[in-house]
Amino acid sequence: MSFELQSIRLAFDGVSVINGVELSAKSGETLCLLGPSGCGKTTLLRILAGLEVPDGGVVTLRDTRVFAPGINMPPEKRQVGYLFQDYALFPHLTVKQNVAFGIQGSSNVAGEVSDLLASVNLAGFENAMPSTLSGGQQQRVALARALARRPQLMLLDEPFSGLDTDLKLQLRESTHRLLKEHDITAVIVTHDPEEAMYMADRIALMDRGSIVQLGTPEELYNQPINQFCARFLGATLTLPGHNDGESIQTVAGDFYASPSHPRGDVRVMVRPESLTVQSGEGRYQVLHRHFVGSHTLVDLVDAHEQFPDLQVLVPTDQAQAFVAGKPVKLLSLCKQPLLVVA
Repeated sequence: MSFELQSIRLAFDGVSVINGVELSAKSGETLCLLGPSGCGKTTLLRILAGLEVPDGGVVTLRDTRVFAPGINMPPEKRQVGYLFQDYALFPHLTVKQNVAFGIQGSSNVAGEVSDLLASVNLAGFENAMPSTLSGGQQQRVALARALARRPQLMLLDEPFSGLDTDLKLQLRESTHRLLKEHDITAVIVTHDPEEAMYMADRIALMDRGSIVQLGTPEELYNQPINQFCARFLGATLTLPGHNDGESIQTVAGDFYASPSHPRGDVRVMVRPESLTVQSGEGRYQVLHRHFVGSHTLVDLVDAHEQFPDLQVLVPTDQAQAFVAGKPVKLLSLCKQPLLVVA
């Protein structure tokens, strides 16, 4: 086990911010802490690093207790790398001096720095000052500096925030590759569900200081335990339906019913990509089409105003058939509902 948190609690000014969190990761695993702003993600990261002292609980790193009653190992002895959100580079040091800062005792500092800069595609920038670098380049220098100490645990706090889309996609791919190549256990804080699903082996979805659901990206996306989890991981649509115990009837067709689903009138939550439309007489009619590239968003309304308005994602090459004002049939591509709620 690379790390383990047991019953971690912390309050600021009497307000609880971490509520008995239990969490662990195995060696080489990438774990993402996902959740809305203020839910405790960064605080939990700082507790792992030793930068925040919890009110109670146990923190274990590689079978060594670093925090427990009577124990509080300082951050510099924890062998933890920390990539801060603002990168925290030393402005008066060159790129190579920043990267070499934590490994001055090494027998081959110059060679290690050169290899690390090459691994983050910054060969040739050794003598540049941080102020002359772009945001993406600064992020890569900070990553190389954190990797230089060969940490057994890497903590990354919103590492790709503030970057433009193309650079963000490039850096998250290279960061993921480097973490896996070095077999480093990593904990990444993010509020972006797509980023979490891309980077993580497992996601810990947090809300108000607690872990609401923990699992693989596929589990959280396809098997959310409640409405908060379903909506945070991606867009959802809600269809009215009726559960007779055998199946759940909706305007998009029948869904499978399980004994755990409430009976009678219910609401069925689905992902937009699990629905499609066909031309022909149906309950809905087309209101607008919105071209967004390979797919088109089609706005649907119920002419009788009994069912909720919907927006369905349709491949663009099929969307031309749907004309504003014309009726369409709504069909489900998946018979397994995301969630069924009363």
